[in-house]
Amino acid sequence: MNRLKNTGLVLCGLALGLSLSAPVAQAVESLKATLSTNRVLVDGQEVRLTAYNINGNNCIMLRDIGRAVGFNVYWDSNTKCVQVESKKPYTGEAPVTSAEAKPVEQPAQTDVAAAKQDIIDRTNALRRTKGVAALRVNDKLMQAAQVRADEMAASGIYSHTRPDGRKSNTVTDSKYTGENIHSISELYLEQQQKTLSEAVIELWSNSKAHADNMTSSRYGEIGVGLARGVNQNGLDCWYCVQVFLLDGCEVTWVDTPAMK
Repeated sequence: MNRLKNTGLVLCGLALGLSLSAPVAQAVESLKATLSTNRVLVDGQEVRLTAYNINGNNCIMLRDIGRAVGFNVYWDSNTKCVQVESKKPYTGEAPVTSAEAKPVEQPAQTDVAAAKQDIIDRTNALRRTKGVAALRVNDKLMQAAQVRADEMAASGIYSHTRPDGRKSNTVTDSKYTGENIHSISELYLEQQQKTLSEAVIELWSNSKAHADNMTSSRYGEIGVGLARGVNQNGLDCWYCVQVFLLDGCEVTWVDTPAMK
């Protein structure tokens, strides 16, 4: 006596959780299948497969064929369709795919010249909020600030005292200068998602002494220096320097970087 079975999940051998529209689903439910007694051979060898006779056709679940013949069949939830991998052994499961390797986002390379100018622009923007005249860029002060940044980067000594023990204002022949310095690690910039110029102006602005230098009406000219180095914690960093000159004063000479 043949057993009758509804074929809601078996339609011409494809029974892998397909999503059917209402008319199709109703048609499928109306079909009846009887177990087939026909032999099934694979490469001349009889295999035990459950087959159904549906409207005179022998139907075998595709997953059963894959298991018997040796290819993978699975339901792909992303594409919403059955996938057949003819060269993969049967598992009935979608292949495990490692997450697509995404390139690690690297911090943008700092354009030193652009960063220096941005520091000057941000400093003057801060001065405008205080009603103070903008600072003029002085080439000698730019050289002096770069000397100070370079000698800190070379020596690893972060200080207003130069590596040879002299005061910071000995970098020029004028005693009427002021100095802001900061050491900012590249890790900090990455964590804060900030540019170098943005970060250093923010940090100086949050320090009264540094902010006073940037907004002092006594200063009329500025120079900025930036140099990459390593800080005392062994982290790659930037040594940032601002050198200010009292309005009406002059610089005619700039020292070379001091050594320990």
